Amino acid sequence: MIIVSEEEDDSDSNPLFFLRQPVYDSVLNINHDYRYLRMGYYVSAHAETFGVEVTPNCTEIMDAYRNPLLMEKAKRNGIRTNEYRLITSVKSEFNAPVLLFAVNPFTNNSMKVVDSDSKLPEMIKRMSMGARFPVSLHPLTGEVHEIVQMFGESTNEETLAFTKRFYEVFNIPICKLVVQIDDGGVVLNHCEPAIKKEVKWDIVHDKMHEIKQGH
Repeated sequence: MIIVSEEEDDSDSNPLFFLRQPVYDSVLNINHDYRYLRMGYYVSAHAETFGVEVTPNCTEIMDAYRNPLLMEKAKRNGIRTNEYRLITSVKSEFNAPVLLFAVNPFTNNSMKVVDSDSKLPEMIKRMSMGARFPVSLHPLTGEVHEIVQMFGESTNEETLAFTKRFYEVFNIPICKLVVQIDDGGVVLNHCEPAIKKEVKWDIVHDKMHEIKQGH
């Protein structure tokens, strides 16, 4: 297995060098940002071009980073979500407070909490880029948390069982998750790139060593 990571001390290759080489072994792609057409995505796409197994693969990346795909895959695999709606304009049945997430290839870390019905139309217009792209609307029913998931570990102990299950289903080594916590537990709302300084790299390094020893 080739471990490709921006943290060069523990990796076999840095991303830029990896992209210039043919690939013959399976690849573990460790990056804090796997968004479409970013470096983390290119590494996985490059590995797939050579027909080798790569974690995460491009389908797994798209399933996690596109909100509607994330929600549907989570539901199918028993991860708790709340009911979301894809919209481009305000409907009469929508009532604040809600969480909004942009669904387009250009916006990152897009969560907006809207606590007033009067603010919804302008916010949806802005986030949909004038109704060109849908916005994912989620009811606000619990306490919102942003947590970083690293190989199933969490920056929030209360969500540790949840992040372990998320990693089992989605196979994304590092990401930020937007969740709500209520009396029923943890509810998944969104997945986005982690900010590099938010990642606990000591946990990542330990996991990398475990994986190396296992191979």
